[in-house]
Amino acid sequence: MQGGLGYAASANINPDRSAPSMFEPVHGSAPDIAHLGIANPIAAIWSGVMMLEHLGEGHAASEVMSAIESVTARGIATVAGKDSTESIMRAVIAALN
Repeated sequence: MQGGLGYAASANINPDRSAPSMFEPVHGSAPDIAHLGIANPIAAIWSGVMMLEHLGEGHAASEVMSAIESVTARGIATVAGKDSTESIMRAVIAALN
């Protein structure tokens, strides 16, 4: 279960692979918060996990998903406005290392 738009990843899959599939967060572009550094990047990262799985990169997908889980288990990116986009990304990258 995903906990809101900040976590909602989506995929438009082309099952016969005759054209590219598309992976993106469900939430819109949020122009009202553009350039403020407060957008939650988790859905975008999770969409990347879905893309890696689709491309057959299950190990990489699992590593990134584990990083997301580690970060959110520590309370990072779980309360709107508490963490900046950059701090969330830095935490995910650190969890990958």
